[in-house]
Amino acid sequence: MQSIAFFNHKGGVGKTTMLFNIAIEMGRLGKRVLLVDFDAQANLTAIALDDVTLESLYSPGADGMTVAHAFAPLVSGAGDVSVPDAIEVRENQVWLLPGDITLSAFEEILPSSWTEALAGTERGFRITSAPYRLWSEVGAALNIDYVFLDLGPNVGPMNRSVLIGADYLVVPMASDLFSLRALPSVGQSLKTWVSQWHTANAHPVAKALAFATQEGHPKLLGYVSQQFNVYRGDPTLAFQNWIRQTPALVEKGLLAPLREFDDGKGGTLADPADQNDVEMGTLKNYHSLVPHAQSLRQAIFEMEQDEIILANQLTRARASEDEFRALAEQIIKRTAD
Repeated sequence: MQSIAFFNHKGGVGKTTMLFNIAIEMGRLGKRVLLVDFDAQANLTAIALDDVTLESLYSPGADGMTVAHAFAPLVSGAGDVSVPDAIEVRENQVWLLPGDITLSAFEEILPSSWTEALAGTERGFRITSAPYRLWSEVGAALNIDYVFLDLGPNVGPMNRSVLIGADYLVVPMASDLFSLRALPSVGQSLKTWVSQWHTANAHPVAKALAFATQEGHPKLLGYVSQQFNVYRGDPTLAFQNWIRQTPALVEKGLLAPLREFDDGKGGTLADPADQNDVEMGTLKNYHSLVPHAQSLRQAIFEMEQDEIILANQLTRARASEDEFRALAEQIIKRTAD
């Protein structure tokens, strides 16, 4: 089982749409995928589940069904992670642990637990490792191949705990100034978190814990450029400008900081991006196809012709599967390497 975080400090880069479509394609390729929505806005949950299911998840009497419910015993101090059942999104292919706006209550106790872990206290390790232990237990029970972790666009304590537990990181990027400016923040945050967690893990208490904790070796798979306009098969001039600058800025902002850390397997945390093209692939701007697919709770390439999706748009929708399949195959190849 491999866990992959999809993360960028810059919002609005199409991260959740990309993650969902790749997951559906992974299922088509025979992989079993668990989606975990760690973004309190729960956008992944909203595009994966129908309205009836969503209402049952968030009704006043609902209990034990979201990631927030899973962490509630830790928030109250009454116990440990309470593992919910994952919801099947595609039969025998894709499952979801739903997000929840009340996840903020758990995030509030994460800063102190991080400090406590650095000081070598059992409670600090227990709370900080809770997200990792949640997806590990559910993933093992479902015989999952890949865990896809959806995160909000920030460098807060929730993302810190999740990212140091992930095996790999994919950085979705829009080809614009602000997306590129976010890269140093991602790289420096990861550098600080990994270094601090290695210090915590060296404490004698960490070696005697009765539960598993994350190693703190998130490796970079690469970045994905998306949401650029295309004219006659090529990105438009404005986007080409940013696309040309991206490799050098990724090198400085992401690869260089991660190369400072050994992955424990003879490489660095900049692998496998360093061993391949750091750009994993590109995605076009699918404009109105995206919100319509989301309203139908479908991947773009799953849609059928209707009163909104006309014949020419259906051709574009179906063609999108080639891009998502290419990304899925890159993930499979790079995680196998």
